[in-house]
Amino acid sequence: MKRKLISYLFLALILMFVSLACGLVSRSSDDSNLKDAVSVFNSSDSDLLSEEYRSEAGGYSIGKVQDYNFTDTIGIIQMASPDADPVAGPAIIVVGGLNDVDATADERIQKAREESPQFSFSKAKKIKVDGKEGWEMEVEGDYDGTAIVGRMVIVMVTPRQQFTLVATAPEDRWKELEKIYEAALDSVKLFEANPDAEIINSVPVEEQTTDSIGEVVPVEEQNTGGEIRQWAVSARAGSQYSDPDWSASQAVGEPNVDYCGDNTNAWAPYSPTSIDWIELTYATPVLPTEVNIYQSYNPSQVYEVDIVDTNDDVYIIWAGEPEYVSTCPDVMTISLDLEGEMIEVQKVAVLVDQSILNLGWVEIDAVELVGTLPGGQAPQQTASEPPAAVTENMSAPTNYSGWMAGPVYQGYLKVIPGKTKVDEIDKLLGLEGQRSTENWKPRPTHADTYIYKLQKDNMIAWISVDTSGVVYKKSISANTQPSDFQLGTVNQDTYNELNAIYKRDQVIPYAVYANLLESPGFLSEQVLREDGRMVATYLWFNAKGDKMVGIFYDGKLTGIAGLSYVSNP
Repeated sequence: MKRKLISYLFLALILMFVSLACGLVSRSSDDSNLKDAVSVFNSSDSDLLSEEYRSEAGGYSIGKVQDYNFTDTIGIIQMASPDADPVAGPAIIVVGGLNDVDATADERIQKAREESPQFSFSKAKKIKVDGKEGWEMEVEGDYDGTAIVGRMVIVMVTPRQQFTLVATAPEDRWKELEKIYEAALDSVKLFEANPDAEIINSVPVEEQTTDSIGEVVPVEEQNTGGEIRQWAVSARAGSQYSDPDWSASQAVGEPNVDYCGDNTNAWAPYSPTSIDWIELTYATPVLPTEVNIYQSYNPSQVYEVDIVDTNDDVYIIWAGEPEYVSTCPDVMTISLDLEGEMIEVQKVAVLVDQSILNLGWVEIDAVELVGTLPGGQAPQQTASEPPAAVTENMSAPTNYSGWMAGPVYQGYLKVIPGKTKVDEIDKLLGLEGQRSTENWKPRPTHADTYIYKLQKDNMIAWISVDTSGVVYKKSISANTQPSDFQLGTVNQDTYNELNAIYKRDQVIPYAVYANLLESPGFLSEQVLREDGRMVATYLWFNAKGDKMVGIFYDGKLTGIAGLSYVSNP
């Protein structure tokens, strides 16, 4: 079960000159605003493509390449040959959506040339993409001795809406990709991008063959001394409805949904009719004796459960057709007897099929892994108490460093929802904001959103004001953070300390969280809700890209959000 996110060189090229408004996303649980990302692809002229993929936020649909690995990461589509070189391809990358400012195709092409001197571009020629005028260029480059060739297409659907497609391959494999590129481009349909649509944040589709799965493990009970029980410390999924609500990280830790119903504290796939999966990782590898799956909404749609050992070998421990059950919430228990086999398991994967019973979204609150250590000994438990609760009026750290200590981020911190007025924002940040749109209405009192390029790591701030001219929300574009913000305190031990406090007190004040991590954290979002509560999302990162997430309601992390430790795949 090795899921590899291929980072093609040309993806960086695209991001150099495409600054799309992906951060301006409203995540709504209203079913009427959600459309399936995948539908039947009706193409009679090509057997190279399978189904159609539709991106509402990007303003386009495209045929998925048959037998290619497909990913959508923060709105960037990648389709790669199973044996693709991680730098050169063969691969196709697609980006669509709204730019920050109006631009012409000539301006975008010139920007690509200027910011990518390591590549050569042919003269752009006119083409038609779904009846819209576009421009195509041949692209050549060299990376560590590998000659790379490809094609780039740019279409300005409107002065602000852009569509870009790049296809690349090693020179000796271009003929193989060229027909696929032409078929994919011919399948493109363009329509008005909807910045209010949900952006899918998915990870690559499973890379496995039937030979790598192994035989079904017998499901008889086993009762072994030294048994330990543990909850996941990180999680990832094929898709998630939004982030952080209903994200894969919501299945980390103990169950925290105590009723049957839709709840943001459980993982839900992006679509209510999809076949999907979630993979949980645990701190201690064990010889498994039991897996318990806590389903808090529309249970009974699991069709397969896998365990993954420390070598990433996969074993199916349960498989069957989704079958209606009357209990909700429901705990699905799978007992194991490995018959003497020493399979040290650190991951559990749960696969769901929501297309059979048509119940709607399945939601998984938590998954418990039970087992023993090799030799039958449980890990020694420390007798120490959780760290003492710290008074709520204690001071949080202010040891900002690097870019976060500079005037732009410090000015961003001084923008306070509910207090800062619209004419004060530019002065605080020392930047000139660009007006976005007054037509997007995330709440009835919304007046406008202003966009600020933060001059670091492609980060963009989105600051929204209401009809009274006062800021009610500020955020920094999703999946971006300062690259010089890396902490040694973001690790399993610190998470365990925080989890101990949370178990004892059922609340963690922001200052306690920040002091244990020895950093004030990166404030990615702060919003004054219409119910009067202030909600702030802070992130802490280590050098690997692992992150701890704290969502604080009026300065306190409670069961509303819970703890989150997300491992970077």
